[in-house]
Amino acid sequence: MNIPYGKLTIYLLTFVGYIYSGYGSGILGNLRDAVLSAESVFGDVFKNVINLAQKFRNLHDVFDAAVDEECIFKCPNGFPPKPNRNHVPKADGCGSLGLNINSEYLPVKEMTKCCDLHDICYDTCNKNKETCDVDFKRCLYKYCDTYEKSLGGPTIMKACKGAAKMLFTGTLTLGCKSYLEAQKVACYCSDAKPPSYGWKDKKNAKYSRGDGEL
Repeated sequence: MNIPYGKLTIYLLTFVGYIYSGYGSGILGNLRDAVLSAESVFGDVFKNVINLAQKFRNLHDVFDAAVDEECIFKCPNGFPPKPNRNHVPKADGCGSLGLNINSEYLPVKEMTKCCDLHDICYDTCNKNKETCDVDFKRCLYKYCDTYEKSLGGPTIMKACKGAAKMLFTGTLTLGCKSYLEAQKVACYCSDAKPPSYGWKDKKNAKYSRGDGEL
């Protein structure tokens, strides 16, 4: 049986508060209304605490994935991932993990196109993360270089490359979780178990490959 500790705490706090308030004989008559009111107030508090804890858990997962030396998606059963035929790669602009950066706040609005291409790369099965990140950096710097000879070019280009470096560094340090989650949706992993050979099967497989002497 699941005990609603949150509600029990609310009832206890309400009861104690009314005891010390000095209402006397009217306490039991008004207790029900007070409990309903307190449940609404404290319930929102508990809900916010739970949501905050969930955000910290997600943040912990992000940093936990970031410390891995290699960010490679693998199927749990050992088989190589296959493209999901029902999946269409999509993009959501600059940002990830629920944080989106409006193009208005970027020094060059065209940077959003690079972010979209980067998202699609992550969201395509068996795409290498490092390749996606390098192509992302090249795309960003390519747009920055186009402002070199324009009016106010050096200033715009400097601000552009500063933003480009920030976006690129973010993918290197915190992009692994986003990549793995995208690959999980973009790829299909078979439910079958990896083949296990008995000693006779191993012998036949060895000869079929031409290994050893017949």
